[in-house]
Amino acid sequence: MQKSVVVIPTYKSKKTIKKLVKKVLRHLPKTKIVIVDDSSPDGTANEIKKYFAKDRRITLIVREKKGGRGSAVIEGFREGLKDRTIEFFIEMDSDFAHKPSDLPRLIDKTQAYDTVVASKYHLHSHIIKWSLKRRLISRFANLWIKLMLGISLTDNTNGFRCYKRHVLEAVDFNSISSKGFIVLTEIAYQIYKKGFSFGEIPIDFIPVDLNRSNLNLKEIREAFFTVLRLRLFK
Repeated sequence: MQKSVVVIPTYKSKKTIKKLVKKVLRHLPKTKIVIVDDSSPDGTANEIKKYFAKDRRITLIVREKKGGRGSAVIEGFREGLKDRTIEFFIEMDSDFAHKPSDLPRLIDKTQAYDTVVASKYHLHSHIIKWSLKRRLISRFANLWIKLMLGISLTDNTNGFRCYKRHVLEAVDFNSISSKGFIVLTEIAYQIYKKGFSFGEIPIDFIPVDLNRSNLNLKEIREAFFTVLRLRLFK
């Protein structure tokens, strides 16, 4: 398998990060991992240093303040792109909402597509216990993105994705101004406009916190107007 990097944005992830990194390496033993931590007050960065300081596969970037998942992923991608031997770039969450056992399937699917998304709305996917509020927010966001931008994905909001190197090299990260989850859409829209192909794999989606939404009103508003801006001006 060609060389890959897994980018993991973290915030208050001390309880899960050690176990997650070990499981990622179990399924992709030769991968690099870039962890971007927004100075988590629970000591996430110290936990990573404690257990993985001597592992050359692990790179830790600590940012001074909380800057949002999307910008953290971009910073991780920039770091990964410095290594010219890396061919596959994966992003995933730190709380086990994304299963490390799905990583090989993500990469395998890139044999046929430029970008692959683990979709919770794939025909063969299963969503296991999720609050009605979170379902409605997710469904509305996906409908809004699809209607406005036409990206051929069933799930535009899941941040478990694999990109081929030439795809990310074609993305203008400097033009992305949003910070939260909607960065996923900004990247995907650039990929879509450049004619790259999208594929999806089915997953069993089991949210770690069944009732709490990571989205706040500010992020929802940012997402709404970002999609509108992309549609009108890009």
